[in-house]
Amino acid sequence: MSTPSGLQPERTLLAWRRTALGLVANGVLLLASGLGGSDDRGASDVRLGLGIVVTALALFCWAAVSAVYRRAMRFPGGLGSDRVLKVAAGLVLLVGLFDLYAVVTR
Repeated sequence: MSTPSGLQPERTLLAWRRTALGLVANGVLLLASGLGGSDDRGASDVRLGLGIVVTALALFCWAAVSAVYRRAMRFPGGLGSDRVLKVAAGLVLLVGLFDLYAVVTR
């Protein structure tokens, strides 16, 4: 059975990009919390490092989404796979844990 053509690939791309943008925002907020004046310098350094890691992962996610979209346009048949969805869900969960750490150590 073939996949329906139309706007599905574009909507999926936009959804993935919104997710990546949310991850970038979290990374920037973690960076900002690490740069802010904190009594505990060690926790501040950890938040700064987490901010750098999250921002880098989010930018990688953005680039990967664009690559998957371009490939799907050349070879129709779907934009995602179970492995991609598991990686994305894991990344969002990881960022949530980093954010929780930043809030608890604040």
